[in-house]
This record gives sequence, structure tokens and C-alpha cells, in this order.
Amino acid sequence: MTRALIVVADSLGVTEAMTSGGLAAIRGGLASSGRIVVVGAWAKEVARRYEGEDLGVEAVLTSPNPVLGYRPLTYAPTLMGGDGTFPTTVDDLLEHADANETYAELRAQLERAILWGVGISHLSVLSDAVWPRADLADAVLQLAQEFHLALSITHRLNETLLGYDAYGLACQRGITTPSRILRPGSQPLAAVLKDTLTSRDPAPISNDEVIELAATFAIDSPELRAYGTEGIQIIDGGQLTAQSASLATLLADLGVKASPYRDLLDKLPTNT
Repeated sequence: MTRALIVVADSLGVTEAMTSGGLAAIRGGLASSGRIVVVGAWAKEVARRYEGEDLGVEAVLTSPNPVLGYRPLTYAPTLMGGDGTFPTTVDDLLEHADANETYAELRAQLERAILWGVGISHLSVLSDAVWPRADLADAVLQLAQEFHLALSITHRLNETLLGYDAYGLACQRGITTPSRILRPGSQPLAAVLKDTLTSRDPAPISNDEVIELAATFAIDSPELRAYGTEGIQIIDGGQLTAQSASLATLLADLGVKASPYRDLLDKLPTNT
């Protein structure tokens, strides 16, 4: 039985449209948590608009969009591609990244958000970039422990996929994790949740299952259209209240509670 759902507005700080859309989703009740991309061009604006919302950090080590050009906060030669940005692909990162530089960079991203006055409850990694290498993964696990953060990682990142059990290591260290992560892209949230929560899982993970649904919300704007709308939930201010009410009704019917990460930080199961 699913006991809790965390709806995360990710990509805060990437563009103005995503920053405004994500904060609107949280404040309008459509999302319960958010994630800030500290190296994003609009990250400091997230901090300026911050009003105590539950936020995590989406740690960045790759720069897949050539226009955005994410750059390290630290001096990290092994984390840089040919353009002076992070590598454009995960494979390129994994070939060159030094574990100590990875730790220092991700710590700097966390500390920057905290310095800006943002309360951080959890940590995720863009494109799951670190998990194929156990030494890079260890840097993330260590930071989650040091900063007492939940970690957006699920049981699929195990020995069968990676050659070592990243999820098991997180659980052994007592790091709070969700059971499953959904990424609906542009699909309607209610439809994705209904399909997931009413399906019969032949091998349920636990009796206290917690699902994270991670979506990028954005307001419609010329900036967003220039960036592209694929995989994005467009926020319509006139429909936000109705969308939030509809989602709340669905969750109530399914017996699921929408919660922010901070409320569940010490309650989520650390399954082994």
C-alpha cells in the first residue's frame, strides 16, 4: 500500500519560466516539494523568492543543453568538457571525473543553496550521472549523511544494473529514500498516478511505500518556447486551483497523502 506521495517541482533555477512555474505549483498545492539547480542561471532568483518551501538540490555534473552551459562552482578540471562547462554526456563525465573533485563540487552546490538561505531537505543528481561509478556514488552518499538529507534514489539502482548495489548502500547508511520515482514528462499527473497507484505490483517494496513524482513545471512564455516544451508540465494560472483540487481528490480516493520531503525525512523506510 502506498502511504505517501511526494510531488517534486524540479528544475527550479534553470529558466525563469521553470522557476515561476515550479514555485506556482508548490504554492498552489500541485506540488509538495521543489528542487533547485544551483548552477542554473535563475538559481539566485529562486533564493530571492524563497518563502520557506520544502526544497532539495538537484546536483549537476553534466551540461546536456548547449545553450544553458552549466559550469562548476569549484576548480575542477576533471569535471569540465571542452567548452569549459560540465561534460555534455554522462559517459564523458564517467571517463574523466575525479571522486575528490566530485565531492568538493557537489558540496559547494549544497553550501551555496544554504548560504542563500534555502532550507534543503533532499538531494538528487541530474541524469543519475554518478551511479555507474561506485567512487562517485560514495561522494553523494557521504554528503547525504553529512547534511542529513533524503536522497532521490530507488531500488532499481542495484547490483544487477550497476555491478554494485547503490540503493542498498544508501539504506545501510540510514539515508532516507523513496521506494519509487515517477517521471511523467508532459503526461497528465493524475493519469500517471492513477495508473501507478491502482496497478498491482507483484513484488511490493514495503508496506510503507513512498513514491516520488518528479516533474518540471513551467509557465508559458517566449523563453519557454525558445527552450522547448517537451517533457514539461505547462502551468495555467487560471486552471491551477482546479488542477490541485482534482489531484487532492484523486489522492484522497486512493488513500494517499501528499507530503513534502521534510515531513517524511525521518519517517521514510530505509529498506534493505
